[in-house]
Amino acid sequence: MDTSPTFNQLVYALVRHIPPGMVLNYGRVAYLLGVPRGARAVGWALSLLRHGDQGVPWHRVVNARGRVSIKGSPQSAAEQRARLEAEGIAFDEQGYLDMEGHLWNPTPDEVERILREARARLQGQ
Repeated sequence: MDTSPTFNQLVYALVRHIPPGMVLNYGRVAYLLGVPRGARAVGWALSLLRHGDQGVPWHRVVNARGRVSIKGSPQSAAEQRARLEAEGIAFDEQGYLDMEGHLWNPTPDEVERILREARARLQGQ
């Protein structure tokens, strides 16, 4: 599983484009990056942001069932939910959000453009 700095930067580049009020799940982020079994690596990349999000809206990535799933940090989980609610995302009594109604579905061309620009920035560093 890829957890390299380059992989992390590509995760951040893609997540930065998730519009307010929309979400992706960890597996979908990995799939869009061409790493279909990389959901856990996406989670690790995003977990590195909790103490300084670098302009990455990490809170817009949830688990596949539409729940906040930050392990071991009740404060971060509460913060994620509060940020999502501030963007107009409602949760039901069991803590699920409507994935179908809030799922960001970028076109393949859009994803390709985002990743191409991110790779070009990484090569220029």
